[in-house]
Amino acid sequence: MFPSALRKITRAIDRMSDVIAQFVKYLILCLIFVLIYEVVARYVFNKPTIWALETSQMIFGAIGALCWGYTLKIGGHVRVDVFYTMFSEKWKAIVDVAMTLLFLFPIQYILIHSGIKWTLFALKVNERMVDSSWLPPSWPFRLVLAIGFTLFFIQTVSELVKNVYFIIKGNRLIEANSEYVKEGLV
Repeated sequence: MFPSALRKITRAIDRMSDVIAQFVKYLILCLIFVLIYEVVARYVFNKPTIWALETSQMIFGAIGALCWGYTLKIGGHVRVDVFYTMFSEKWKAIVDVAMTLLFLFPIQYILIHSGIKWTLFALKVNERMVDSSWLPPSWPFRLVLAIGFTLFFIQTVSELVKNVYFIIKGNRLIEANSEYVKEGLV
């Protein structure tokens, strides 16, 4: 019963990361539209915008933040593989668990705590992005970052559960998704 519940929870978290990644791909289209608009306004009509650069930076930041969890799920984060690639699957799982507990969780706690704190502060004082020429409110971007940090943490919990299960049982809680295996991402 217990492995069945763990499997359902980790699958739900993994599915959530997949759905968010599918949503984020449309933000890429928004980013392209903003940049094309700016290029046409600037070079065709000689009327550059005051908002396109900052908007494109905010969209790009949102894309990155919202996909940290998905990137973790598919094994896309950078790691130093000098020794890691020589380890057995069990030792890789042990290293992943140890690094998650020692480094990743504390960093994520700091990011989530700071992200929420700064979002609430921005809402309270109606903070504006002062380095921008059009002074947009900062809370929407800060909120997206806080959400991204939280989604990253949730996916990290899923990966931790899968690794601990593998260490204890010797087999995978969830088999690798075949589309990722074909692409060499797992």
